[in-house]
Amino acid sequence: MNNNLSRLKAALAYILVILLLLGGIFLAVRFIRFGVNLKPWEETSAAEETSGELPGEAGGEETEGEQKREPEENGEKEKNGAGSREKQEETAAETTEKSGGETEVCAGPPDVMLAPDLHYPSPSSHDDGPAFWNMVEKDDGKPSQYSGEMTDALLAEAERVRPSALILTGDLTHNGEKLNHLELAEKLKGLQEKGVTVLVIPGNHDIKNPMAAVYFGGERERAEQLESGEDFYEIYREFGYDEAMARDSASLSYVYALDDTHRVMMLDYRQYEDKNHVGGRIREETLQWMEEQLELAREAGASVLPVAHHNLLSESRLYTTECTLENGREVTSLLEQYEIPLYISGHLHAQRIKKHKEGPGTEEDVYGITEIVLGPYSIPPCEYGYLSWDEEDRMTFETRTADVAGTAAAAGSEDETLLQFDREGEELVRQVIRRQLRQTVLPVSEEMEELMVNLYANLYVDYCAGRPIDRKSVTSTRGYGLWMRVAPDGRYLKEMEEMMRDTETSHREWAQK
Repeated sequence: MNNNLSRLKAALAYILVILLLLGGIFLAVRFIRFGVNLKPWEETSAAEETSGELPGEAGGEETEGEQKREPEENGEKEKNGAGSREKQEETAAETTEKSGGETEVCAGPPDVMLAPDLHYPSPSSHDDGPAFWNMVEKDDGKPSQYSGEMTDALLAEAERVRPSALILTGDLTHNGEKLNHLELAEKLKGLQEKGVTVLVIPGNHDIKNPMAAVYFGGERERAEQLESGEDFYEIYREFGYDEAMARDSASLSYVYALDDTHRVMMLDYRQYEDKNHVGGRIREETLQWMEEQLELAREAGASVLPVAHHNLLSESRLYTTECTLENGREVTSLLEQYEIPLYISGHLHAQRIKKHKEGPGTEEDVYGITEIVLGPYSIPPCEYGYLSWDEEDRMTFETRTADVAGTAAAAGSEDETLLQFDREGEELVRQVIRRQLRQTVLPVSEEMEELMVNLYANLYVDYCAGRPIDRKSVTSTRGYGLWMRVAPDGRYLKEMEEMMRDTETSHREWAQK
């Protein structure tokens, strides 16, 4: 009997151990599934997953206080209101939502890719005929015949890098042709559907441009253009505008929150009410709106990165007209009042970095806002700017080159120029510049002319890219000596001197002190 009782106790103990083990496993699974490993984007109810709606959408209707207003003729009606402090604070605190249905939580400091001056001409805007090539030959070196492939390479780069945002700083199209805008917007939509946020502002080429044209056969024909800010908004509303935390009612300017503490102020300075102007000027209403937004950011402890098409400072000896804002001093004064460290622009078609400072002391001792002018993406080497913040909230900038050749190869291209674009792209620019210079009557032999035009073309490419130019190396060449002898007072020697003075040092990297 004692033996039977012992066997019974042993069996019960064994069963108890088995039950405890099974219970432990069950609890562990529950903890792993619903505990520390639960992702924020998995916190949706079964009803929400079934309906496909994000939390708070309530059957697709906008909740009170989140309704968007439609744009007005010269800009848009104000979304959220310039002084809507509560709404802005809510927007900045929300999880960053990227297009395409993905909801992401920003891990660590943000980063952005910046590209100006795409000057995109749709392949449907020309037939590769004489009129198109006449335009290319008279342009400033842009190989527009490859604009589609160059643009695709930039978007592929953004998909690979996956920045907090790809920012396009104006002059999106060749000359504001509506068909070019529509096709570019489709490309940008494809990138956003892959989870990369795109932010845009217009440049002076993009709206009400009388040069809008298509090129077929031997004829350049007028094309339909965008007539107003409302037209621009309707095409590009999903690229920054409808997700903005604040919009200016007087222009196409807006503020976009990268995360809780980093905001991008996208600024629109174009003038097109009476006609299209090349130069930019800030409206008084926009200046007041900027001040309100800067004050709100200061109160929220958020940093602000101003981005615009037109230049803030006088940046170039070579290009001196219609580049710097007409009332840039007012904008500079306002930004420095709030101790904004950096302003980014394009428009100039040359990579430049310059610090504004006044008063005694070295450049390191005296505060002044720094402007980075991005080189034109549409002119090889097809570079973009990459800006990142570190854990101490200091910014670092560098230029990077998009892989046009690699993108073309991946797409199955057999065009040898495209497949060797890292070398051939810059040569396309030089070829155009050399042919333009050869139209100038130079009283020299063909061999001497080749030395002269090669020197200028090489300087031009380096200048656009912001590479340092060693004056001593240039002036010791035979080509420079020929320019001095043949045309010492001419335009081209003067321009080479200006390019050398502007780029004695590199303009391709910057770090906040």
